[in-house]
Amino acid sequence: MNDFIEKVPEMVVDYVKAITEYKKLNIKVVKPRKTKHGDFRERNSNYTITINDTNNKYRFLMILIHEIAHFNVSKKNIKEKPHGYYWKNEFKNLAEPILNNKVFPIDLLLLLKNHMVNPKSSFSYDTDLVKELNKYDSNSDFTYLDEIKDGLRFKYENNKIYQKIKKRRKRYLCIDMEDRRKYLFLPHAKVQVL
Repeated sequence: MNDFIEKVPEMVVDYVKAITEYKKLNIKVVKPRKTKHGDFRERNSNYTITINDTNNKYRFLMILIHEIAHFNVSKKNIKEKPHGYYWKNEFKNLAEPILNNKVFPIDLLLLLKNHMVNPKSSFSYDTDLVKELNKYDSNSDFTYLDEIKDGLRFKYENNKIYQKIKKRRKRYLCIDMEDRRKYLFLPHAKVQVL
């Protein structure tokens, strides 16, 4: 169960142990999934958190805290939307002791503090935060979609080729060059310009 401990920054190991030990909670590091960073499940009073394997200790830590907040709300038998009022408060309370410059680099810390004012269901909806977190990933061979000009073609992680058309509110309208279907991409989508 403790193999996840090596995935968090060293200065928070004791804190993470304190909020996870002595609980009927199974925490697993799993192969990366495209549709989610982590999840929490309860089945017959068995509680499991899965988190995508990553070498980014800051991302891993915040996803772990996010999922532990789900666990804590579930244990209190509070029935609400998964990312509703009680979860937000629990997430904020769990994160508050570690949101400091001893744990996080200052640029990341400022964005995390801003995000935690009203946390969303995923960091993926906070472009500036995602870009800052990505700086601590090992793979830096990409360009963000919002950094390329309209009309350019790019390859996305599924190896399909798209063309960037234009910005629509917060996302970018792009067209699949093979089947001509249109898709909306987040600004921080990692792409390879062709």
